[in-house]
Amino acid sequence: MRVRALSEEAYRNLLRVSKRQAPASLWIKGASVLNVFTKEWQEHHVVVAGERIAYVGEKEPLTDEHTVIVEANGKYVVPGYIEPHAHPFQWYNPFTLADFALERGTTTLVSDTLMLMSLPPGQVAALMESLSAHPVKQFFWARLDPQTGKEHPQFTKEGLARMLEHPLVVQGGELTNWSGVLQEDETLLFGLKHARDLGKRMEGHHPGASYETLNIAGAAGITACHEGITAEDLLQRLRLGMYATLRHSSIRPDLPELVRGWLALGLPWSPRMMLTSDGSTPPMHRNGFMDGTIRVAIEAGMPPEEAYVMATLNPAVYYGFDAELGSIAPGRIADMLLLQARDEPAPLAVFANGQKAAEVGRLLVPTIEPRWADYSFSPVDSLQERTQAEWFTLRPDTEGMAPVLNMQNAVITRMTLEKLPVDESGFVSLAHDPQLALIVSVDPSGKRRTAAVLRGYGEHIEGLASSYTASGDWLVIGRDPQAMAAALARVREIGGGVVLIDKEKISCECPLPLAGKFSPAPMEEVIAMAENLTAKLREKGHVHLDPLYSLLFFTATHLPYARLTADGIADVKTGQILVPALPL
Repeated sequence: MRVRALSEEAYRNLLRVSKRQAPASLWIKGASVLNVFTKEWQEHHVVVAGERIAYVGEKEPLTDEHTVIVEANGKYVVPGYIEPHAHPFQWYNPFTLADFALERGTTTLVSDTLMLMSLPPGQVAALMESLSAHPVKQFFWARLDPQTGKEHPQFTKEGLARMLEHPLVVQGGELTNWSGVLQEDETLLFGLKHARDLGKRMEGHHPGASYETLNIAGAAGITACHEGITAEDLLQRLRLGMYATLRHSSIRPDLPELVRGWLALGLPWSPRMMLTSDGSTPPMHRNGFMDGTIRVAIEAGMPPEEAYVMATLNPAVYYGFDAELGSIAPGRIADMLLLQARDEPAPLAVFANGQKAAEVGRLLVPTIEPRWADYSFSPVDSLQERTQAEWFTLRPDTEGMAPVLNMQNAVITRMTLEKLPVDESGFVSLAHDPQLALIVSVDPSGKRRTAAVLRGYGEHIEGLASSYTASGDWLVIGRDPQAMAAALARVREIGGGVVLIDKEKISCECPLPLAGKFSPAPMEEVIAMAENLTAKLREKGHVHLDPLYSLLFFTATHLPYARLTADGIADVKTGQILVPALPL
């Protein structure tokens, strides 16, 4: 497939530049070039004609006054990085993420579309197509399930087929409703089979899966999985014919252990391995994007050549892009990075489509100004009633027991029933333990709330409210019903975001006006905003890896064990409602 169109005129010029019968548009002169096919560094010239590489070798090209010559003696050139598994809605948005990625050397993104599913189908397609005009090559994956337990009009056979058949969609997944597959849910199985019938890839989501379960996944059509957390996990996926993606994200910073574990196995690095940053929240991007992931791999002991190959050629082969992307070879699109050293993946200069696009982390070319007014994201606030402090109270059951969600880590919660003190009004009292807070999800459309006690998010949190949730419901955490109500009222007032109330004042306000989940602001502003909230939560005793992902996933039903849903507290494994929701 052609990633970018090649006109007849451009094609003939490419041939003529290669034959040294026409002048090059760009000449990277005398660099040490990584050959990703043989993993050699070769002292070569790289000659470009328009958007594509015409020649890689020892001979100098024909030039004229328009040829851009880059003196690269003593420098290193690698292909532009490919992020095979992006989640471009973690407070940032697909446009600002693409700008940020380009500045740091990532020239291709394959991205999730889950957060777009509230849009009408035509708008989803329009947004994807508008992104395809960005210098970063943009491709997408189509979800087969909404991972919230809610019915959704897009997740029908017709909706799945429409998404999977879009030319910019190269993969189905990631598949999070594994129990639905085991129960042979008709719509899920249709999506799995249809993706493979179309010749497209299918990304799994199988944390902790046994070899037997992975066999079933392979039979169902899964072609890759990014959920391996040990070297043995990687090996099992590879042995069953899957690609194994090594992840380093803000909630699963597993890459050093994966690299060390693989080295201990004494096995060769596989061409079916890829690297991903897996949708890290903004603070982690202070360390870069794919360049940061590659650096972590190298520092853990992976040879630089292997790390670059896993971030370039291997994902290109996986997605069928390798005739166009992922290498520095004749005929390929001229996405290249100039590096200071072999083991320094942050680029001095980024070339995209044959143009210098960024230099030392600064964009040099225009990108895309999104027209957000063209997209009808669901409103954050569909409720007429004003926020009430009474929503943020909890009575024990008839036996005096209250549900407690215990955070095992940043995203896993287990429920216990505990006898807790009550106040004079009969509500659960948290005064005896500063680590406890009330957690309430509010379904504004159904006018319901699901409440529990939360252990492990921090201490003395008065009120924290968020519209940044997987389900789209509002989430409120705190110990003071008045502060919790004030925080949610402010989130509603600003059109979405996260608000922290402390000492009866707004301590931190993070506007996320796009669907209540992401911001139109540049990445640097979003990083600073998220760092500020994270720091304040650390001051409140939050000890887990990523407090922002926790806010997102408390209402996501693809993770064990107990989750907040509009129907109540659900046991993900059985689907049983453990504690029913209450009316507002």
